[in-house]
Amino acid sequence: MRLFETIDYKVIKKIGNIEIREYNAFNLATTKTKLNKNLDNGFNKVFDYIGGNNESKEKIKMTVPVVSVMEEEYYTTSFVVPKKYDVSHIPVPKDSSVNIEHIEHQVMMCIKFSGHWDEKNFDKYNQQLVDYASSNRIEITSKRHLLRYNPPFMPSFLRRNEICYVIQYKEA
Repeated sequence: MRLFETIDYKVIKKIGNIEIREYNAFNLATTKTKLNKNLDNGFNKVFDYIGGNNESKEKIKMTVPVVSVMEEEYYTTSFVVPKKYDVSHIPVPKDSSVNIEHIEHQVMMCIKFSGHWDEKNFDKYNQQLVDYASSNRIEITSKRHLLRYNPPFMPSFLRRNEICYVIQYKEA
């Protein structure tokens, strides 16, 4: 039994700790902030949103993973909106810096790993993923997505982390 609802996907192909996954459409509550070295910007804004800082004052169940994307000096932090909400019934954020985004069906290439949330660890696994894409002629069509499934107090060796990219994928 899972403690938190998680985003659904279907594994199309698995090679060691790398997976090609198909995701159905889903929704994100997201905020964009300035980048900091702890990679924790924006978490409290989206956490406040699910805690009831929305127009209906509805508490929304926490989901995993927390999705983060770095773009130059900005950092986007997102929570997956639970599946029970369709696009037209998602509570509207009160904070104008929190937005709801609808993500269409997509295929992603992901690598799973445990350990600390730091650039050194992310870069190590990111390089493995990028090298795999390059050697298999897989076209990456997005920025790097960091997916974190566990709270910061979880011992790092027990954490589930992933790096994912949206890709163009045609099964051989």
